[in-house]
Amino acid sequence: MAELLHALRHQEGLREGFRHHEVLPERPPAFGALPPGYERLAPALARRGVDALYLHQARALAHLAAGEDVVLATPTASGKTLVYNLPVLRSLAAGEHAHALYLFPLKALERDQRDRLEADVRALGWSPEGVVEIYDGDTPTSRRKKIREHPPRVLVTTPDMLHMGILPQHASWRRFFESLALVVVDELHTYRGVFGAHVAQVLRRLLRAAAHHGARPQIVAASATIANPGELAQALTGRSFAVIEADGAPRPRRHVVLVNPDGSPYTAAAKLFRAAISLGLRTIAFTKARRITELIHTWVVEAEPQLRERVSSYRAGFLAEERREIEAKLFSGKLDGVISTSALEMGIDVGGLDVCILVGYPGSQMATWQRAGRVGRAQEGLVVLIAQPDALDQYLVSHPRMLFEREFEHAVVDPNNVEIAAAHLPCAADEIPLRAGEAWLAEPGVRASVEAVEERGRLLRSEAGTEWFASRRRPHRDVDLRQAGSSYAIELDLEQERPVEIGTIGGGRVLAECHEGAIYLHRGRQYLVTELDLDEKRVRVRAVDAPWFTRAVSEKETEILSRDAARPAGHFRLARGRLRVTTRITGFERRRVHGQELIGSEPLELPPSSIETTGIWLEIPDEIPAALRAAGLHPMGGLHAVEHAALSLFPLFALCDRHDVGGITTLGHAQVGRAAIFLYDGAPGGMGLATSLWERVETLLEATLERVRDCPCEEGCPACVHSPKCGSGNRPIDKAAAIRALGLLLAHEPLPQLARAEASPPAAAAAEPAPAARPARLVFVDVETQRSAEEVGGWHNAQLMRVALAVTWDAADGRFESWREREVQGLLARLAEADLVVGFNVRRFDYEVLRGYTDRDLARLPTFDVLDAIRDRIGFRLPLGHLAEENLGVPKGADGLQSLAWWKEGRVDEIERYCRRDVELLRDLFDRAVEQRFLLFRTRDGERVRIPTPWTIAALVERAAQAATAAAPRGRESARRGSRSRDARARVEARAEAPR
Repeated sequence: MAELLHALRHQEGLREGFRHHEVLPERPPAFGALPPGYERLAPALARRGVDALYLHQARALAHLAAGEDVVLATPTASGKTLVYNLPVLRSLAAGEHAHALYLFPLKALERDQRDRLEADVRALGWSPEGVVEIYDGDTPTSRRKKIREHPPRVLVTTPDMLHMGILPQHASWRRFFESLALVVVDELHTYRGVFGAHVAQVLRRLLRAAAHHGARPQIVAASATIANPGELAQALTGRSFAVIEADGAPRPRRHVVLVNPDGSPYTAAAKLFRAAISLGLRTIAFTKARRITELIHTWVVEAEPQLRERVSSYRAGFLAEERREIEAKLFSGKLDGVISTSALEMGIDVGGLDVCILVGYPGSQMATWQRAGRVGRAQEGLVVLIAQPDALDQYLVSHPRMLFEREFEHAVVDPNNVEIAAAHLPCAADEIPLRAGEAWLAEPGVRASVEAVEERGRLLRSEAGTEWFASRRRPHRDVDLRQAGSSYAIELDLEQERPVEIGTIGGGRVLAECHEGAIYLHRGRQYLVTELDLDEKRVRVRAVDAPWFTRAVSEKETEILSRDAARPAGHFRLARGRLRVTTRITGFERRRVHGQELIGSEPLELPPSSIETTGIWLEIPDEIPAALRAAGLHPMGGLHAVEHAALSLFPLFALCDRHDVGGITTLGHAQVGRAAIFLYDGAPGGMGLATSLWERVETLLEATLERVRDCPCEEGCPACVHSPKCGSGNRPIDKAAAIRALGLLLAHEPLPQLARAEASPPAAAAAEPAPAARPARLVFVDVETQRSAEEVGGWHNAQLMRVALAVTWDAADGRFESWREREVQGLLARLAEADLVVGFNVRRFDYEVLRGYTDRDLARLPTFDVLDAIRDRIGFRLPLGHLAEENLGVPKGADGLQSLAWWKEGRVDEIERYCRRDVELLRDLFDRAVEQRFLLFRTRDGERVRIPTPWTIAALVERAAQAATAAAPRGRESARRGSRSRDARARVEARAEAPR
């Protein structure tokens, strides 16, 4: 260790960046007494090397003994696991029949904690068989059935499996849920942002299912050190917690060195990594991006090929078996070092490490000390922070005391995220019907979502209006807890072999990182993206060796959906609300791997992507851009630079990654009416990050001004106002304008006077009364045929079935009309006169039959298909007869087969009565749906529930007209198909005489 510290201070290539060395002194342990009831565990604890409990462990167990829920927020390696294992061991020793559920965010943590608990059980002298089982996506199907039927004392799983595989089948877990006494939520701090909002809903569903089976389990949550563990635990579960933060565990001496290299921080990291390995120090390097992880690994191995088998990269996107192999090798000592993203930040036991290299500030105090806690657990350790040339890193290197004295961040989760709550409501209703008055439905996000989800047809309200049921079986499959969008498979093309999946990427990043022509890095190797299939959610790549990497170029725009609050601040007005942010990837750049020199760029044509989210924005008075312009500065460049610098310091104020929040700057926003800077959450529905700064924006801007002003560069650089993620390539940027703009925004100087031409608004012309609107002309239609689908070779030949008779009801005169086959042209003319044609399966049946008689594109008729509208709501078809009986109290009578029989018997009058009755039922159902805004149907379980029908005639007419216009380009093809269908009909008629 001393040798490496000496190298950092004196070795060429490392010494130039040396900035600060802090020694964190050794700290002795503080012990507490074993609580009553745990005495018989003392011998087993001693066999595990635990002679006494640390103070925080003893206090946590005392609160649990008092029946409270507990959250521990103590550093890495402080013994949090023992706190939740001991109640289980005490229960086993006492012969109690109680179950516990352990939740971990990663599968690797499951295995690690299972092994620890099994070791504790063996220390008691018992067999661990039947005590603990892992139940996740890797558990074989046959094994799952046995676990459900004979549940273990401790079930270890992830939130994903709890959501997808346990709660949907809670009835099969009755024995487990009835005696569920303890729920453990480990790595609590990871449940923030989108993932946290999902987990908040899963945990509420878990407690709801437990209550359904008569249980109220206690909760133990374990977290890294954060500012608000109790608040976070309550947000995630809806319960209050006893908070344990004082750490009684010992801590060996630790060195912390800050390095600000003159050159690339990645080159410095690779050099330091190699130096540490060569000195026999087991080393872990943490990066902030997958690409950088792979680059450093590549450089280390290129420089010293003999290290190829002794070091590895590690990140999300690796296949599960790859990650497990690396973890096992690191734990066993077969690997001397690993370069990782945050994927190894959490408490997977990878053995004793000596050196931790942080390649860039991890973004938060919590993550910094969580990663630093990987080293020096039993011996002296070294943590080296290599600053990147961005504003946040440079701010901390310039103010090193902030790293050691600043309070930990608040973890932000929004359990009331409306979009996420809406996704979980059908899941909860599928598990146990929702009932009016239950506590979960009273929560703001859930309450706001119920009506919207019902209107979309995902929830069905009971006839009495007091219960809600899921409209589809297993809606859980539609909800991914980890991503705001879909996941894409990355497949490697192999010559003369099937493609092999090498990784995955989230839908939110796929357009920017895996567009055609992009360089994708995986385990130190380069792959060129040859195909991006958005429909199949697949990325095809081939191996390459290129001296460049790629970076997407994008543009963004924002729309204000709601302005929920506003307040004055400095010389601007701050507002918050809901936003729609649209991003377009317009091209990409190729840059050299070494030096990042621009080689070239290419345009891209990709679909835009939009999210609705929450944010805050600065409404900037006209005087500020005018003052910048008058001083010869660039107004847009200055405000753009303010946005970049403020976003880069955002993680000082909220627990987040720099890329969890986004920004947009404009000199003239149409809705604001002036210049504006938007700061928004990067996830759909919002995470509460941007709005958490509502009361602290001035503090953020003061820190921003200090960083930009103190940076020694002249025109702006990555250490102050440049952003590596800027979609416009950091253009325009004006550092001097940013400093002046910040001073004006913060009212450090008065606003200059702005000369304005005062113009009187033009007098409003007296509006003439609008003529009364003509009532929309609705025509209801039903068609009966001469032949069955079987007789013409299948439903795809419906144009060959020939019209037996059709009936219409015209709202213009309130009359029924009947149309024989020879009158079909008149029928088509009548439909063409309508503002809206209303039918039941009219698009897939009636129009297909009529297609055999016309060249007209019937898709261009303004049409409302009641069957389609209901299927879109609930996901399946309902017969007209069922709807008529449940809503109108009348049976439908005959059916299509009976009509065919009548035709063969020549009883056209019966067909006319039947067809007219169908049109009458359809009209009355439509009127009922429009009037009461729902229709009833009966589920397979016998429940009468509501289908939302938020239909208004005006809206239906407008929507149908738009759809008809959009269908216009298909007219020629429809005409060709019509001609072909008449030819086919002629061939059929030549083979068989139609019955009369």
